[in-house]
Amino acid sequence: MIRMSLAELREEMRGVARGERHASPLLAGPLLAVLSRESLDLLGVLLRRHPASITELVSMTGRAQPNVSRSLQTLAAHGLVQLVRAGREVRPEAIARAVTVNLATGTYEAAPVTAMSEEPT
Repeated sequence: MIRMSLAELREEMRGVARGERHASPLLAGPLLAVLSRESLDLLGVLLRRHPASITELVSMTGRAQPNVSRSLQTLAAHGLVQLVRAGREVRPEAIARAVTVNLATGTYEAAPVTAMSEEPT
């Protein structure tokens, strides 16, 4: 298991901000526990169709609104989705297009969505 002191975490964050190093991989266990078929389908819809709101995403998926909101909160907690407030609506955005799991270390890294790479390869 990877553990860091607060000082080590601060130094890593400063190094990442300066472009001198990459962030440490995150523990994969909690992420893998929440990546159900429904969560993966939700991420796929976000990446392909770019809904303007959670209401629109609910309509696209046919899932209940509380279920979709709960899934989005969990995915956001793992850094795969961000929820952007736009007036009274919340727009869900995928911020990861792929996840690489290292089974030897039990960690993962998420590849960010960019303008050039929104479609998964």
